[in-house]
Amino acid sequence: MEATRHQTGCFKSFVIMAGSAIAFISAIILLADIKCAYDIENWWAPLYPNGETVRIEYDLFRPRALGETYLYMTSIDDFETVQQYYRDKRLATLREGKTRGLAWSESEEYPLELAIEDAEARHSSLVLKLAEAPSESAETETEALEDEVKDAKAWQETLIRQLEKGARTLVVFFSACGT
Repeated sequence: MEATRHQTGCFKSFVIMAGSAIAFISAIILLADIKCAYDIENWWAPLYPNGETVRIEYDLFRPRALGETYLYMTSIDDFETVQQYYRDKRLATLREGKTRGLAWSESEEYPLELAIEDAEARHSSLVLKLAEAPSESAETETEALEDEVKDAKAWQETLIRQLEKGARTLVVFFSACGT
């Protein structure tokens, strides 16, 4: 009976220690995620005030926080206005002496017509690649390429719809935090 009580006590100690370690690591991850989201939103990649988000791709818990995020926005404002907004934001951030910290980001602004041309070219090149794929290619490779073609076509159609709605500029954000 003594051995059983000792084994139970060891097991309880192990469970408490493992639970504490998991809670500690989770708290660190949560704090890093919150800090990343704050830095990206307020300093490194603020959303354009007159923009509409049309696509978000991220690899961890949520966009524009811990991990990598690609965010695409369109705006009815002209290319030069959007570009000047981000130039002013970057200069203000540098003047404030903000350091990179955990977060890092880039943004690029494009005239929407140019972005549509790029999307059309990508779609066309993927269609050609699919047509030229050897017939003995693995089925999974062919399916993956077909999915890429569908995604490229959907992206092209999204951009065209945005142009029809009056959008004139595409803003592409990349942010990375803690990676």
